[in-house]
Amino acid sequence: MTRAAPAREMSILKYIPEGLYGFAADDSGQVFFHLGSFDPGGPWMFHPRCSTCPKEGCPWGHTSPPPVLGEPVQVELGDTPAGDGQAPRAVKVTRIHAPLTVEGFVVAFDAPRGFGFIRGTDEVSYHLHRCEMVDGRLPQLGQRVMFYAGMRQGKPRACHARICL
Repeated sequence: MTRAAPAREMSILKYIPEGLYGFAADDSGQVFFHLGSFDPGGPWMFHPRCSTCPKEGCPWGHTSPPPVLGEPVQVELGDTPAGDGQAPRAVKVTRIHAPLTVEGFVVAFDAPRGFGFIRGTDEVSYHLHRCEMVDGRLPQLGQRVMFYAGMRQGKPRACHARICL
């Protein structure tokens, strides 16, 4: 019986919510993981609602978010070798710290092309892609949104974004 490799720190490279899977990566390569192997860490800290949210029982931040692009994680690999052309499979992916929650306003969004930008209250401009919208609604110019701050290809990215009421 082979022993599992020790855990190593990697970053979330990609996460596909519809498929419940993603990839983590470091300088040595990529690793596949299923959401079932993702440990959000604990205890989970609840995040506040938007500062002006009138909705009672707003679900924002009351559960751990799925993996956020660019977030550091600890990855444990199993002892099963990857098939030809396949990334090794993680048996456990653990969140190192809670992702940063940011509130902001949509400053541009091209609905036909499916992307735009949010200006966070932290004064950072975040790229937003339609696939990162939690409820599938596309944002409009000036709308207030809540999201998790991520990174993709070294640039700020809005992840798991929700339009505030």
